[in-house]
Amino acid sequence: MSADSVSSPADDLSASLRHMLAPAARVGLLMRNCVNLTVALVVLADPGSQAQPRGEWLMGVVFAWSLYRVLSQSRRPVFLAIDYLLVLAVCVAIPVLVSGPHFYSSNTAPQAIAGTAVVSFAVSVAPTVSLPMTMGIAALYAWGSAQILGWSHLAPVTALYYFALQWITAALVRFTLLRIATTVDRTRAARAAAELNQHVGDAVRDYEREQLALLHDTAASTLLIIGQGGRLPTDRLTAQACRDLTLLAESPWQAPPPRLELVAALRDCAAHMSTPVRFEGRACLWLDGENAKAVIAASRETMTNVDRHAEASEVVVTVTEHTVVIADDGIGFDPLSPRTGRGVTHSIIKRMSRAGGAAVITSAPGDGTVTELSWARASSDPTVMLPADPDRFIERARARYGLALIAYALANLAFSVPHAAMGVGHHLLNVTLGVVAAGSALTAVPAIRGRRDRPAWLAGFALLAVTVIQPLLLDPERLGGYAHWAQGAIGWCLLPLLLELSTRRGAIILIGYWAAGAVVQFASYPTAATLVNIGLGSASILGVQLFALVFNGLMRDAAAAAQVEVNAHKRIALRELVERALRAEYQRRYAQLVDNVVPLLQALAEGAVVDEHLQARARVQARKMRALFDQAATFEHPFMQAVRRLVDEAETRHVGVTVDLAGEIPELPPAEIDALLRPVAQLIAHTSESARIVISCSIQDVLVSVVCPGLTWLPDLSGDPLVNIDTVATDEMVWLLVRRMSSLEGADSHALAG
Repeated sequence: MSADSVSSPADDLSASLRHMLAPAARVGLLMRNCVNLTVALVVLADPGSQAQPRGEWLMGVVFAWSLYRVLSQSRRPVFLAIDYLLVLAVCVAIPVLVSGPHFYSSNTAPQAIAGTAVVSFAVSVAPTVSLPMTMGIAALYAWGSAQILGWSHLAPVTALYYFALQWITAALVRFTLLRIATTVDRTRAARAAAELNQHVGDAVRDYEREQLALLHDTAASTLLIIGQGGRLPTDRLTAQACRDLTLLAESPWQAPPPRLELVAALRDCAAHMSTPVRFEGRACLWLDGENAKAVIAASRETMTNVDRHAEASEVVVTVTEHTVVIADDGIGFDPLSPRTGRGVTHSIIKRMSRAGGAAVITSAPGDGTVTELSWARASSDPTVMLPADPDRFIERARARYGLALIAYALANLAFSVPHAAMGVGHHLLNVTLGVVAAGSALTAVPAIRGRRDRPAWLAGFALLAVTVIQPLLLDPERLGGYAHWAQGAIGWCLLPLLLELSTRRGAIILIGYWAAGAVVQFASYPTAATLVNIGLGSASILGVQLFALVFNGLMRDAAAAAQVEVNAHKRIALRELVERALRAEYQRRYAQLVDNVVPLLQALAEGAVVDEHLQARARVQARKMRALFDQAATFEHPFMQAVRRLVDEAETRHVGVTVDLAGEIPELPPAEIDALLRPVAQLIAHTSESARIVISCSIQDVLVSVVCPGLTWLPDLSGDPLVNIDTVATDEMVWLLVRRMSSLEGADSHALAG
């Protein structure tokens, strides 16, 4: 794979963010054109349409174009521009689409198309673009209305004010969606970066295993030959041992340096000073052994020089994450003047340089001396961080969305209810119904904030009652107009109560409420004009409310997608943390092994006589090397970890244990691992010579076979219902077979005398 073909997480973030914007743009496109399609169809199908022929021709164009847009769903900018131009044309054509000076008091085609366009453009494009578009729609809508009413009579045209409210609400929805999309994309990019790091780590570990396999073919082979009594010419044996020592020195894994607590060591150095010492900065700092030793030695030399030459009244030692600064208020010196001693140059500066660090000494006569010691940062693998859970942020964003819907519903009620109550009868009852609707919407606040204090069905029942009762208070000819405020407001009050439901269920309930209001409206005033009003309202009011539910579904889907990414990232991160810990353990074991092997090889390289004692040591180390190398590929498996502990315990009693593995170990729960190895440990605990463990695996079964030569009696072994135990005892050995089978129900034990 070429470098050009690998994208960075930042590139993935940008691309993924653009991809996440696609649903919002598609929803805006469908919202706009579905409403336009429905409105145009209602106008063209209305036998009593107020539209003039030119207006009907325009509606025909809108119908055809909207149908094409719904079918093609193309998001090309030129098509978006045509959508906008058609909306502007409808605004300009208000005089040929409506009639009468009170056209603004009820649902009309221009109002439905223009209002929906404001919302759809605000969610589809950036605010810097949608705001000028909204201002253009409002300006031409005002121009078209002025052709009927005159410029001085535009104040009652409430649609002009609604455009501002609709744009603000829709722009906030878009902002929320973008924030959620960015969060999801960052989560996805973090998971991709973790996968990349995992692949790199796997490649490094594979390389290390190849190098260790090379050592197996060299050093282990040399020791095995010696341990088995093989006879090699002395010069050849010496050359082979020298070669093995060179390979061990070049090994990719070295012993991990011991870690030392630096501040405690510096305090110990300061305790021997006669000059008062004050410590600042870190109270505790652990460093790897090599760095710590160099810093401690250089600090000790610095403190000694202060005591001997500085004539200081105080020394201040400041320890930070990467430096130690030792400052005194003594007589100081000229760093450029020749110095006869070796302490500063060799014991401080060069010592730190040899350790990969640096020492900077700043001084002047009469100004004291400051010595700053810094060390090389230990090379380490990239930090593995468990991913932050974005679910809380997304839930907060969804909560803000729900609260914004409530705010919009309350603003809608605050604007429409007083206006209706002042123009019709039943003033007090209208206000009461408005308060009930507002209170019902507010009952959604606890659920939106994560609490379930009140059942939503009570508020839903109250809203249904308002939907039915409010139109019954009006004169039939006022139905569908601004006096009929429940038609447009109840759906917005209901929406916050539906956010926890699936989009499908929420849409069914919302449509049901709209249908209930429409039935009451038509039953009260069964005319063609009522049907037209219901059709236009379905497009401009119900349609937008349904798309508000769709946006909530998008946020819910984003939360689910983010959680999937987080779970995948957590699995990767936890696996990497475990593998690093196991790699460190393997490294430690390897280092211990090398510490024992090197003296043997050095003795052979120097021509030592191969006696029985040397042969025994070689056999032990060869067996240990073989066991370690054989386990390299399965070192991280919990079963093999348990086997290693068992082998280590036997080795402390000088019992040699060899382990052979055939097949791939399946996933085993801790209880089954314990059941398989408990009798093995009990048997090996009673042998004093050697043991051989053979582990055979298939997809479902794990079989552990143990042979203990020299053990002539069978100890008591504890059974377990998860395994089957078979034993054979002869005069020369004991053989144990422990089998794990998925269909096993009990344990059997058989002892056969040989």
